[in-house]
Amino acid sequence: MADSMQSLWFVEPGRLEWREVPTPVLKGDADALVRPVIAGRCPLDVPILQGRLPVPPGYAIGHNAVAEVVAIGDTVTGVAVGDLVVVPPELSCGQCAPCLRGWTAHCTTVPYGATYGVAVNGHWGGLFDDLVRIPYADAMLHRIPAGVDPLECVTVGDITGHNNELARRHVVNGARKRVLVLAPGVTGLIQAALAIAYGAEYVLYVDPDPGNRALAEQCGAQTAAEPPGEADGLFDLTVEASGSTKWFHRGLSLLAGEGVFESLGGLTGEVPIPTWPMFLKGITMHLARPNSAANIPGALDAIATARIKPSAFYSPIVKWEDLPEAMLEPARMLVATR
Repeated sequence: MADSMQSLWFVEPGRLEWREVPTPVLKGDADALVRPVIAGRCPLDVPILQGRLPVPPGYAIGHNAVAEVVAIGDTVTGVAVGDLVVVPPELSCGQCAPCLRGWTAHCTTVPYGATYGVAVNGHWGGLFDDLVRIPYADAMLHRIPAGVDPLECVTVGDITGHNNELARRHVVNGARKRVLVLAPGVTGLIQAALAIAYGAEYVLYVDPDPGNRALAEQCGAQTAAEPPGEADGLFDLTVEASGSTKWFHRGLSLLAGEGVFESLGGLTGEVPIPTWPMFLKGITMHLARPNSAANIPGALDAIATARIKPSAFYSPIVKWEDLPEAMLEPARMLVATR
């Protein structure tokens, strides 16, 4: 194995470049080394690359990937060399108290917030790198089931995993049948499709982009370019990732009694919360990044049982070597293949 490899670095707002960095090695018996073969740009990467989020440049980017296992430590039993696996963005051990509860984003064994491709707390490499070290491989890596196209799995560790968990928790188990999706782009499209697949009676997907609205309509959702008014009806569940304070507040105001508001990110400043109206209605608000490793098995099952086909929302698919330029171009869900 060569001493150095290629790594895609976020150098400054509006600029990425390939860099030669040391090749990672196994550091323990529970480690694995993987080679990303399909990877995608997360919607969160867009404002980061534009300098609009408080994440300073100077790190290897990329946190959505399918990879091939190329080496494993002596105690790894869950995957084998040659397997194609989903790599979760966040690092987690699988054994601490939060991990055992399924709260893998809050693992106490690794530095808090340790994430591939986003320098939140340390540098762990990016999932566009030639090779990536995976500690706690048995807890983190999930083999792609036989018969499942690996291309469908690139967002399983993040977008599809999180949205599948939300749809199961709120639509299936919570019987929330009227769903408002204020998340323009791939995140909202996958949420709308999964809510319908799990039995929601009415899903309204809001997005100013007519092409995205057409995709949502193909899944059975109703669509609008702007959030509706209260006279148009209230919702049991709002899923919001708009980056708009106005849409954030509209999503709260459109909830019925005992409604749930799920915010998946996009706002980084202080946002006033209408506590008294929320108190009167009994609104539950949840703002959170996904418990990636815990969500992967359910998302793989959703793909295997044809509840969701994430590739229906990819655009474009590019070559690996074109990533520095392609990552900066407008796209719904950029995916790169080696």
